[in-house]
Amino acid sequence: MKFGAILKRGVNLLKLGVAARKLRKSSTEDQHHWAKHYLVELLGQSRGLPAKVGQFMTMDTEDQALRESLNDSLTPMTYEKVLELIEIAYEKPWGAIFKKLDKNCKTASLGQVHFGKLLDGTEVAVKVQYPEIATAVEAEMNLMGWLPKVGPVAKWGFNMDGYRDAFWHNLNEELDYQIEAGHQVSYRQKIPPLERIVVPEVFSDLTRATVLVQKKEEGFGLDKAETMMPDQKQAMGRLLLQHYLHMLFRHGFVHADPQPANFAFRQFKKDYFVLIIYDYGSVMEIPDDVRLTLLRIILALRYRENLDPVTCLSALGFDAEKLKDLRLTLPALMSVLFEPFLVEAPYHVKDWRMSERFDQIVGDMKWWFRSSSPPELLFLMRTLHGLTSMLKRLDVALPWQFIMDKILSDVYPEARALTFPEVAVGSSGPAFDSMAHYLKVHVTKPNGNKVSLTMPARCADNIEEVMDDSVKESIQRQNIDLLAIQDKARKSGFIPQVLFELSDVERDMKVWLE
Repeated sequence: MKFGAILKRGVNLLKLGVAARKLRKSSTEDQHHWAKHYLVELLGQSRGLPAKVGQFMTMDTEDQALRESLNDSLTPMTYEKVLELIEIAYEKPWGAIFKKLDKNCKTASLGQVHFGKLLDGTEVAVKVQYPEIATAVEAEMNLMGWLPKVGPVAKWGFNMDGYRDAFWHNLNEELDYQIEAGHQVSYRQKIPPLERIVVPEVFSDLTRATVLVQKKEEGFGLDKAETMMPDQKQAMGRLLLQHYLHMLFRHGFVHADPQPANFAFRQFKKDYFVLIIYDYGSVMEIPDDVRLTLLRIILALRYRENLDPVTCLSALGFDAEKLKDLRLTLPALMSVLFEPFLVEAPYHVKDWRMSERFDQIVGDMKWWFRSSSPPELLFLMRTLHGLTSMLKRLDVALPWQFIMDKILSDVYPEARALTFPEVAVGSSGPAFDSMAHYLKVHVTKPNGNKVSLTMPARCADNIEEVMDDSVKESIQRQNIDLLAIQDKARKSGFIPQVLFELSDVERDMKVWLE
């Protein structure tokens, strides 16, 4: 590694650090807006790891100008440089391979894509890697090793060496287009029986470490998709969800770079679409035992089984010793973590509010939970975050549980057959069956009329929402603190309990978890 390369990237990272500091310290909306756009522009200009950070930052933003700012800041190579790199890769004139290669291109973090034609007329997309980008990424990874361990990283004991190794392994694969081509071939083989998912055919014989050639498959992106009719957005959202559930839980082989630019839709009828998936440099390979354990946890939570959360998480590679400090709240935390998979009705991911609800249950101890997880799961969380970000932008509620049952029910018996070794962590904590199934409300009026309501127990997470205004007024008159009641329910792990009772001239009322 040349010292100059490290110095250049180091100076660049310092500039990014200054820009990030300005963003944190911005005190007005205008200052914040300017600082964020400036930071994103710098990230895009930096290519490599910084550009990937920029893509993550803009993944679910509603600020289209911010996304455009990132895309505009990714400066492409000149056409002449592209031809030079192609000829170096093939060791022959570019015209010996291609009949045509467009000058226009689409830029990305590690390379750029040009459309063209092979000598036989086949239309192709040609991805060419930026020169020396591998050296730049290696320099940034080395610099990561020198960064001070501060903030939550130091306080909660994150395994930074493990995270660096996971990042480096992932990026090493992304930097070798022949590995990416192998991923793409495997994906095409595994995607059936899903019929409306298009994985472009890759020409392995024409692919080199820095040049990838695949069949041209065009569609429109998420920016256009989110402007379409609700039924159309619903159809596109289902395709995204079906794809991820199928590849994650059936094959343990799933696209792990879920930025919107890697997905496109093609429309055939009013609400008949296909999903096109690009860029297989980052594909997550999940061992069968981990894949089935994830599915086993979802089923145990769904049916409130007598299964120990610490044992389940340990089977995924979590640090059981750290988890023992959270064991009383683990059923509630895991219910939040897997909530979209557990709700019978159509679920809108904007209602998830995972980070906020983790805070409400355990506060800063959420960092203890995160630090207990194996570094490899970071890519799974990034993948799910990408999926939910796209669904949020489409603004659709989808029946996750119904879709999951439809395409994966034949895998359930294998998951249910799993047995986990016992984990010694001191006194045992509550199992999944300790959580309440329902939030119940019983009201008796002075005339003898009775009203009983039964709702999912998760509604206790925000009791105020299920109360009408007259009931809220009665609650206030009797000095019942709903926020304190909600907080108590969360910290107890939503176990069965009476939440509150009230009696006045208008009603007798009891609210409890059962």
